[in-house]
Order: sequence, then structure tokens, then C-alpha cells
Amino acid sequence: MARGLLTDQVALVTGAGQGLGATIAREFAAEGAIVVLLERNRDSLEETQRAIEAAGGRALAHQLDVTDYDRYADVVAAIVAETGRIDIQVNNAAIARYGTILNDTLEDWRAQIAVNLEAVYMGTKLVAPQMVKQGYGRVISITSIQGFASSGEAGAYNAAKGGIIAYTKSLAVELAPYGIAANAIAPGFMRTPMSFIDGVDETTTDDFKAWYVDRRKVPMARTGLPEDVSGAAVFLASDYCRYMTGQVLVVDGGLMSTF
Repeated sequence: MARGLLTDQVALVTGAGQGLGATIAREFAAEGAIVVLLERNRDSLEETQRAIEAAGGRALAHQLDVTDYDRYADVVAAIVAETGRIDIQVNNAAIARYGTILNDTLEDWRAQIAVNLEAVYMGTKLVAPQMVKQGYGRVISITSIQGFASSGEAGAYNAAKGGIIAYTKSLAVELAPYGIAANAIAPGFMRTPMSFIDGVDETTTDDFKAWYVDRRKVPMARTGLPEDVSGAAVFLASDYCRYMTGQVLVVDGGLMSTF
């Protein structure tokens, strides 16, 4: 049940066209935020905007590739000009390409680092001056349990997500004097478009069910849903989180506890 926890706050969400980003955006809007949707795919961007507005929420939409920093700067300036402030930044956009050190490419490495880590740095760098001016802000970055515990065939993805964890702690120290908190969320297995590999949702396979559900490698015995993460994001964006910074909320159904 929505409680107006983010009433009239301006929240930027990257990768807002689907999956975690779209769900976080809808949840923020339900809590009263003015949500700024940033997404490179126009169709999914507009779909999220329509869903929010149909539910009575407020959403602004900007088509954006988060690695286009000149365009990113222009969008941030336009948002400030229109709304007068930026209260919340959610760094969510991500890509994944699979391969080991024996068969991946430098192109794959650079692409994943650019979207999954460098864009977190640049997005925060562009937004932070406005938050400093306001004396208030919340930076929330979506990492992964793969930033703590590596999985095979995802070296660049793991490295980027681990980098977000370390960088979040640095941001917390650097920005705390200005009233800005920086925290992260580390999801476990989630049923999102990114869980599809070669057209198959890995969280629905027999092998996954046998190991993670039936044997309770995930103690809660189910795959995570985007709504499990969006609730954590609302908490980190709200005043309930006023004395918390530099932390990583693990949302994985208990998976990390079984390692």
C-alpha cells in the first residue's frame, strides 16, 4: 500500500523501460514521486510512461543511451530547468554478455564496463552538483550478488558490479557532508528480461529449480521478482533511510547466506 513516502520528489531512473528499472519507476510514482524515465529504447520508455500515468502517477520521459555523456548532461540540465531539483538518482541500466577469459572479447569487456560501471560514475557526477546545491540527495545504484560472489562466464559483468559496491562506499564518504546518501541494492536471481539466456529464462529451467528451489540453495525457495527490489529502492529513497549510507542491501531470498 502506497504511503506517500516520496511525495513531490524528483527521481531519475536509468534503464526504466523494463525489468527492475520500470518496476522501481512505477513504485516511486505510486509513492508520489515525479519520476524521470531514462531509457534508450523509445517503445519501452513510452510504455513505462503510459503505465505510470494510467495509474495516476507523474512521469517525464527522455530517450537516452547512458554512455552518451553529452546527451546525458543535456537531459540533466533540462530536468533541473523543468522541475527545479533532482532528489533521487537510481543507477539501474545494465547489460550482460557471457563468455570466459578464453573466448570473450575486449569489445565485450568495454561495453559492459561502460554501461554497468562507468555510466554510474558519470550519471552521479552529472547529478551530484544539483544535489549539493539543494543540500539533499539519494543515490541508489543497482549492483548484484555477483559483485560479491563470482559466477562463471560473466567476468566483466561481475567486475562492474563489484566496482559499484566499492564506488558506492566512496560516494557515501564524499557526499555525506552535503546531505547526500549513497547506497546500493544487490539483487540475486530475478525474473527479468536479463534472466533470459539464448531465449530461455534461466530461472525456469529444471536444473535451476532442482538446485536453487528444491534443495533450497535459495532459502526462500523462489526466484526474486522486480517488486522485491523496488520496495528496497523506496526504502533507500525515503526518510526511513536518513541515517544510512555506504551500504548494500542484498535482496536474494537468502542465497548469499548459503555460500
